Amino acid sequence: MLGPLGIKISAEQILNKKPFLFFNNENPQIYDFLHNDRKNIVLVVGSSWDSKNYPADKFVKIALALQQNCLVVWGSEQEREKADWMSAQSGNIQVMPRLDLNSLKALIARADLLIGNDSGPTHMAWALNRPSITIFGPTPIRMAYQTSINKVVKSSSIVNPYKLNRQDDSIKDIDENEVIELAKTLLHE
Repeated sequence: MLGPLGIKISAEQILNKKPFLFFNNENPQIYDFLHNDRKNIVLVVGSSWDSKNYPADKFVKIALALQQNCLVVWGSEQEREKADWMSAQSGNIQVMPRLDLNSLKALIARADLLIGNDSGPTHMAWALNRPSITIFGPTPIRMAYQTSINKVVKSSSIVNPYKLNRQDDSIKDIDENEVIELAKTLLHE
């Protein structure tokens, strides 16, 4: 993609990259949510459209199976309501306060794992060299570069990258056990 500009980047350079998202002046309140006795897992439950969102009940099943400190980040009131519902279903899910960009990056940088929809915060984990699982439904995975710590779970949907189908709810069909097993591997459980 960068070849026409005279920029050559090898797969090795991408796989061995240094983190390239930086932050400062983050909200110190985020550190109150992190635990030392359990793994910290950030859950990204929102995205730009509904059919890109993995179901809240499946996120809860993942949190219950992993039994770690799960922190839900959100950006809209609808996402906040989903996060509150999830927290009410499981004692190991905490809802983060609204975070600015620096605080979000700082939280992700300290996470042991991030699990989320195809969205900006989920892709930040890759840029920060943090383990992640990106859940894809009706969007192409071509922009996600998988590494030994950055994995993708994709629905069975066949995606036309030139005409995305916003009515494709195939993300709901992804078995949460696939995500759970991948998470256990990334968490070295």
